[in-house]
Amino acid sequence: MWRSTDRRLGMCAAIAIVAISVVYILTGAVWLLRNMNVARAEGLQPSEPYLAILETLILLTAPALVVLFAAIHAYAPLEKKTCALAAFGFALLLAGITGVVHFIQLTSIRRTANQSVATVFTLYDSGGHLSPMLALDLLGWDFFFGFGLLFAGCVFKGDRLHRAVRLTMTVAGALCLLGVSGPATGDVRLQYFSIVGYAFVFPFVCLLLAILFSRSQKIYLPENS
Repeated sequence: MWRSTDRRLGMCAAIAIVAISVVYILTGAVWLLRNMNVARAEGLQPSEPYLAILETLILLTAPALVVLFAAIHAYAPLEKKTCALAAFGFALLLAGITGVVHFIQLTSIRRTANQSVATVFTLYDSGGHLSPMLALDLLGWDFFFGFGLLFAGCVFKGDRLHRAVRLTMTVAGALCLLGVSGPATGDVRLQYFSIVGYAFVFPFVCLLLAILFSRSQKIYLPENS
């Protein structure tokens, strides 16, 4: 049941994710350029104030993701509603996990004076090991989001734009799931597949979705029905 409100919310959520992703990538790029030697020695471990900016952007992404996948469910044809609902469920799991992880990091861990607490809940281990909090975050972004994208991709079929959305969603989902091999094997370099999937391919998916929703005239019910 695709209403004009669903269409507007889907467009706004997709555009918001694109904008947040661009700011996120630019922030990370600025930090990397200014701390190239540190990054080579210790890995991708952003320092302040870049870390706080990145944490805030991830928090803002979570509600936008929920709205976007709700719009995808509304857009889905009847025979694809189960796939769309599964995708929405996986998006909720991701939003809940990453929201908790990064809210704790932003509001509590970066302010604590207790070194033991900071060590237990840290996202970035200076020794290059996978911390429990980072493993939890990767469960959301690699595992749950990967499945969410694969199921969401099944919703779209038809013309060239629909096929483009389906293909790019499938690629992003496959890259996210491939990145699970990183934390699973302990070689975090393999997690870069996921980074490409959710940080670069997925924003392009959202751009295509914004275009698709803007062109959609598939309004089944009036707003007051």
